[in-house]
Amino acid sequence: MKILSTLFLAIFLTISISAQQQTPTPTPTPTVKETVNISANFEQTVEKVSKTINTISGQEMRDRADFSLVESLKTIPGFRVQQLGGFGRTANIKTRGLRNQDTAILIDGIRFRDATAITGDASSFLSDFTLTSVSKLEVLRGSGSSLYGTNAIGGVIDFQTPKPQSGLHGQFSTAFGGYGLQRYRGNLSDGTKDGKFGFNLGGSRTLYTKGIDNDDRATNTNFQSRLEFNPTQNTNISGRFFVSDAFVKLNSNPDTKGALPASNATIINANQGVNFVYDVNDPDNSQKSNFFSGQVALTQIITDKLIFQGYYQGLKTQRRNENGTLGVGFQSASTSIFDGQIHTANGHFNWSPNRVNEITFGYEFEQEKFGNNGFTPSGTGSFFTKVNQSSNTFYAQDLLSFLNNKLQLAGGFRAQFFNLDKPAFSVSNAPYSNVTLSNPPTAYTFDGSGSYFFEKSKTKLRAHVGNGYRVPSLYERFGTFYSSFSSSFTALGDPNLKPEKTIAFDGGIEQNLFDSRAKFSATYFYTKLIDTIGYGNVVANIGSTTRPFGGYLNTKGGIAKGTEFSADLKPHKNTSLFASYTFTNSDQREPQVSGSRIIDTLGIPKHQFTLVATQRFKDFWVNLDFVATSNYLAPIFSNTTFGTYVYRFKGNRKADLTAGYTFKMNNEKLNLRLFGTVENLFNYEYFENGFRTFGRTGRVGLSFGF
Repeated sequence: MKILSTLFLAIFLTISISAQQQTPTPTPTPTVKETVNISANFEQTVEKVSKTINTISGQEMRDRADFSLVESLKTIPGFRVQQLGGFGRTANIKTRGLRNQDTAILIDGIRFRDATAITGDASSFLSDFTLTSVSKLEVLRGSGSSLYGTNAIGGVIDFQTPKPQSGLHGQFSTAFGGYGLQRYRGNLSDGTKDGKFGFNLGGSRTLYTKGIDNDDRATNTNFQSRLEFNPTQNTNISGRFFVSDAFVKLNSNPDTKGALPASNATIINANQGVNFVYDVNDPDNSQKSNFFSGQVALTQIITDKLIFQGYYQGLKTQRRNENGTLGVGFQSASTSIFDGQIHTANGHFNWSPNRVNEITFGYEFEQEKFGNNGFTPSGTGSFFTKVNQSSNTFYAQDLLSFLNNKLQLAGGFRAQFFNLDKPAFSVSNAPYSNVTLSNPPTAYTFDGSGSYFFEKSKTKLRAHVGNGYRVPSLYERFGTFYSSFSSSFTALGDPNLKPEKTIAFDGGIEQNLFDSRAKFSATYFYTKLIDTIGYGNVVANIGSTTRPFGGYLNTKGGIAKGTEFSADLKPHKNTSLFASYTFTNSDQREPQVSGSRIIDTLGIPKHQFTLVATQRFKDFWVNLDFVATSNYLAPIFSNTTFGTYVYRFKGNRKADLTAGYTFKMNNEKLNLRLFGTVENLFNYEYFENGFRTFGRTGRVGLSFGF
């Protein structure tokens, strides 16, 4: 009943907002040929996309007063978004019942991932993507490895920056709110009238001086820039950089409390203060993180049927973790520094030999570098690890259009060849010194999709099938730590791990009604994790290298299947409603918590409902977004028994209400926006994997644009 009452209240608020303005008889609106960047390789119009795509525009993000990537993604169907302990802390994005590492992150169509992350994905920096300068977010739900490579098993998120416009434009804003929130942001853009040169420059500073327990300081500084140069009508050269610098104070992890069941096969119904304790303050635990992404891209029109595109990206990441002896459980003073680099060069041709075919084929080279330094006050636990890996990739895709673009077919292929260099260790840290290394197996991926549009009924049928893969991270291969128990360096990795493999299918229907003012969508998805990488408490030795505390190993995966339903309604030009429901059934063939015999995928609720409603009254707007999930399972490690137990947590019921007014001046050349947000409107208390979340809080902001 509590779920239903909360849901009805959210819908009632939305209907009340919409009902305050009469809706005139709908009139046809002109069709806009919106394009989506399916990858850095090419663009397609929405009508030609045969896969499941969602787009979040910059206007939508402004209406909701979002200032971080994870905020904007929480209402996407099939997406499970978590923030463990508030702004700046670990963020998780699980797509269609899969794991954190199964969703790829792109910046303007080019992969972003941390070479030193445990699973080699972008999870370490998801919290650091604040919305400094972003034009829109494009989301692919479903396997995308043939286009995007590793980590695109479940979906892809493309963070797109705006192209410079002719003339001088700018915006400066500030916001203040609860928990010590301070937010400052500025953007400046200019371009020549002839369109040959333009630039964007943006910067932001976001900080929480208090956080949830008044000692959870978190800061984030972002800088972004984009340059566009068109020396000729057929040539475009662009350059971009994205810099982030962040600091966050970390708490101790949630802990068990009281009497525990004899076996961890028993699921514990979470009751804070009774059988578990949330994340308590850890005075000497913190993390500093930063990244730099620099891109240079070239587009050259050779003929009206042949286009060459190429790009280079240099990505550098660093994380520095400091921890002392204070906090819950046994802790030894240590410093860990992770340095990663990924250099990517890509060149490809887009060829349209006729009206039917759009063919893309190309080559990509990628080199990643992993560095891990550890320090202890006495120096006995100090070490370093350095590993390099490179790959060569060949890929191709063919897009076919028939019957006046009603029938769309797409097929893709990707082959990636790897070369693993010999690692380097400090003299005293050589747990892998006698291991025989071999290059990872070549990854082959295939992708096929099709759609048919019934013009008379405005109905679109689509289907997509593809296999995916994830390359073992360099940490999973060579992870090492210093054990104060045994006073020795201990291996966690396996240099000969095989890649993860998956196969996925989804099919759906889209129905447009009332001159496209209403759009309904239903999708069925199924993903089979054929081979995965897990962590075992008891694992085999690697040659003469022992792993007494467990380590990474190849395991059998599981399945994730379900349905997604959504409705996108525009009953009036000033009113928009979006609602979705997702059912997910996700199981593992082997338990994620050893010995538990629990095969349900952890962190995945079976049911999720989202609602986004926006109403405008000339220069005033109000927005409500609401997310509700059912119960889910999550693990908690016990510092008493040194075992891991599975808890059942109740889902969230989080609603955020935003309203604002725009003052237009000087013939609309200048504008002043005043806005405010009430976050967690119903003050619903819930925990994310045992971590606390914000209660009801507010923030207000002011923005000046020209």
